[in-house]
Amino acid sequence: MNKANIYIDEFGNTHLDLSKKGTFSHFVYSSVIINEGDTQKARDVRTKLCRNFKLGPDMKSSNIKDAHFTKRLNILAELVADLDFNIDVLVVDKAKIDSEGLKFKRVFYKYFQSLFINKYNRKYEAYSIWADKVGEEFMHELNAYVNKSVQKDLFHPDRSFQLADDKKDEKLIQLADFICGCVGKIFCTSHSHEKAREIYNIIHSRISVDYFPFDYSHKIGSSKVGAAIDGQIQQMNFSVIQKYFDNPKSNINKEKARLLDYLRLQSEINPTRLVPTKEILVYLTNFFPHYSSEKIRILIRDLRYEGLFIVSHSGKPGYKLANCYQDISEHFTHFMKYVIPMLQKVQILNSSISNISFNKINPIEKDPNMIKLKELLSGLK
Repeated sequence: MNKANIYIDEFGNTHLDLSKKGTFSHFVYSSVIINEGDTQKARDVRTKLCRNFKLGPDMKSSNIKDAHFTKRLNILAELVADLDFNIDVLVVDKAKIDSEGLKFKRVFYKYFQSLFINKYNRKYEAYSIWADKVGEEFMHELNAYVNKSVQKDLFHPDRSFQLADDKKDEKLIQLADFICGCVGKIFCTSHSHEKAREIYNIIHSRISVDYFPFDYSHKIGSSKVGAAIDGQIQQMNFSVIQKYFDNPKSNINKEKARLLDYLRLQSEINPTRLVPTKEILVYLTNFFPHYSSEKIRILIRDLRYEGLFIVSHSGKPGYKLANCYQDISEHFTHFMKYVIPMLQKVQILNSSISNISFNKINPIEKDPNMIKLKELLSGLK
């Protein structure tokens, strides 16, 4: 039986008043998970990275500023090349938290840390978890509370959780600190980095992501047209996007490019997820101050007119890139709910005018400007 060693750190803060300047839009937990047998190798890799990249005795993400982003990428690439590990992420959208209790720092940490580690009871028969300590004033209280989520019994005796200092107690937490600092630049939209994709490209094969609040709505299933058509639509979509960026004749403004690239990255991370308008707004505000939701709708409208497959679904807020036939079908159905009633209203009004005037006035039949509308109305019969 292989035992998992799990190291956890967080990105962001617990403040829920997002109107304050500098407040993090999301709170991100990240864990680095290694086989217990690779523990010494992990220690050696950490020491080597500190030496090779002149990090000093400790590997801290906060010490690697955005001006040295290439250095961050190089450290990440070497870490991935030298050590086998997995990355588990929980992204908490603070804008969607409406619980009064979660406004308190202690409750916030208790709830989300317990939520984050609970899945490891299903994933691993045996594990040891070290999480970076939070606040001396309630460290013991938090440690005792989260330990209640560790399902340790006669059949699973080898499970443990502890808060620890990443400098004095367990330096391998520094790997989680560094990884969390990297993924935070992907998932925390208020602090996203313009080159977040380069981070994702290095770690995408090792990362799994959950979002809070969890989406319990009906998931779009595989369409009746078959997986081949679904795959073709996904391929066409990414091909259209690439051609859009590669076409030297395209007059691509920076706002469209940012939006499209963000949707493309989110589609790669989670193809079924609708990205909320507010999340897109927070992301674009990093690069274009004083942005608005209305501007986002105009951008998406214009991109659709340019042939990009950006879809939305009825009753489900947000946008995504189409990844299957069902995406297209739901998107069209969404618009039909508006288009057909509008055509029916036109038809009723035209009929009323025609009847009262004994067909002397019949715009649909007699007005040459209404030919297209006449053709559309014929399809309703």
